[in-house]
Amino acid sequence: MRHPHPQHQRDSFDASVTVALITYNSAAYIDRCLETVRAALPTDAPILVIDNASSDDTVERVRRLAGCRLIALSQNIGHSAACNLALQLADSEWVLFLDHDTYVPEGWLAPLIAAARATWPETAMVGSRAVLVQQGRIHHDGGFAHVVGHMTLHHGFLPPDKAPAKAGEVWEVGAQASTSLLVHRARARECGGFDARYFIYLNDFELSLRMRLRGWRCYTAPDSLVYHLQGNAETSWRGRGNYPQRRAQLIYRNRWLTILKLYQGRTLLLCAPIILLYDGLLLVAALRKGWLGVYLRAMGEVLRMGGVIRTQRQHIQATRVISDRELLSARGFSFVPGLVQSRPERIAQATVEWITAHYWRMVSPLLGR
Repeated sequence: MRHPHPQHQRDSFDASVTVALITYNSAAYIDRCLETVRAALPTDAPILVIDNASSDDTVERVRRLAGCRLIALSQNIGHSAACNLALQLADSEWVLFLDHDTYVPEGWLAPLIAAARATWPETAMVGSRAVLVQQGRIHHDGGFAHVVGHMTLHHGFLPPDKAPAKAGEVWEVGAQASTSLLVHRARARECGGFDARYFIYLNDFELSLRMRLRGWRCYTAPDSLVYHLQGNAETSWRGRGNYPQRRAQLIYRNRWLTILKLYQGRTLLLCAPIILLYDGLLLVAALRKGWLGVYLRAMGEVLRMGGVIRTQRQHIQATRVISDRELLSARGFSFVPGLVQSRPERIAQATVEWITAHYWRMVSPLLGR
């Protein structure tokens, strides 16, 4: 089903890049992040900071740092819309999206550019190896699209010595996250950019899948390291404390938006049993944690977006060049350590993983090539 893109195959490789950060109440992180980024970049590489109406002194801190272009928004338009603004404002071939709660070593950029050059002209995205600093573990090396609608993190939460990488190695992956992510700007825009309705969460994952549906590919350059910190308390969670309910609601909702927009009709029909089984697992977990209202609000939002989903779906299905057999997998779930705590929860997770993997092995040959 894959077809080449001859107009891009004739293009020579252009290594120009803009680093883009989307900030929101980032004062605890932004100084270190921007200082290490500037030290790691060529002196003429632009840095674009789009601030989503921070209420702390993020904007003032960015203004004190030389060499950054700052767009200070008057309202929080969401991570997705701010990323689209970065894609619009940059005039480079590539945009390197970087989370605000990160810092990078001097050798961070070169492996990303080298990997993009080596895999050109099929490249959509190249991600770094993200390392959780406080936990001392790999956050991810990109990932894969699980058929139940979430991202299976490649090497997620492993100690770094359990997933060694050779110098200059490049891995193809099935999906990406924007912790430190080099994105081909024109190709992302050709696909429609980030879906602004996602606001935040799964928006990077969903864009990577839409780019793959166009026939382009995602890679990880594990030589490129990015160190990931704790994020904002109102949205981030690293395994301790109360899980933010707004985060849960957005993930519940955005998972279903991704499934309903991107999956072929045959996939929705044949894989409904395991998709709904997984949703049952989420619903039971929501009941145990007192999140039933959160879950129901998310499902209500999905229903209210029915018309928009249909419109987006028609366009996506009409322009795809690969099948869901190539797009999806069943490699296991990537829950943040600490989210699944009790023995019954761990047993339920293992059981659903086993069922989905075996069911996928049975039906995936029916989903085309």
